[in-house]
Amino acid sequence: MIQTSPDELRGYQVGPVRAELRELTVSDDLEGMLEGTPHLHRRFRLMGIEKARAATPHLYVHDLDKLRADAERRVEEWLPREVVHARLTSWWNPEDMAEPGHTVLSVMWFQTAAQDPFACLATIVRPLDWTSLARFVPFED
Repeated sequence: MIQTSPDELRGYQVGPVRAELRELTVSDDLEGMLEGTPHLHRRFRLMGIEKARAATPHLYVHDLDKLRADAERRVEEWLPREVVHARLTSWWNPEDMAEPGHTVLSVMWFQTAAQDPFACLATIVRPLDWTSLARFVPFED
C-alpha cells in the first residue's frame, strides 16, 4: 500500500474537480486461487465487487459494465492479474452542504504488472463526474 503525506499528495483532475490521492493499493488478484477458469474468476470478482459497492457506495469500478458483459458472454480470458484500489479526496463540497467537510471517492480497476497505476488512475478519473460519484464526509469535532 502506498500512502502519501499531506505535503506530497499527487493531484488528479476528476472532471472539473481537483482531487488528491490519499491511498493506492496494488494486489495480486489471483492470490489464494488454487484452481478455476477465467469465467469463474470473473463471476467471483463480480460478486466481491457488488459486495464492496454495497458497503462503499462511493466506489467507482472502472469498466464494470464490460466485466458484467464478459461474464454474461462467458469470456474465457483471464482478467489482468493486478487489482488496484485508490482513494481520492477533494475540498469540493456540494452547494447545498452548509457544514464543513470534504468529499471522497474510491476507484478500483484491474491492470497488468507492466502498467503504471498512477498513469492508469489519471486516465480513468479524468472523464468522471466527481460531483455525482463522490461522497461528502463532514469534519469530526
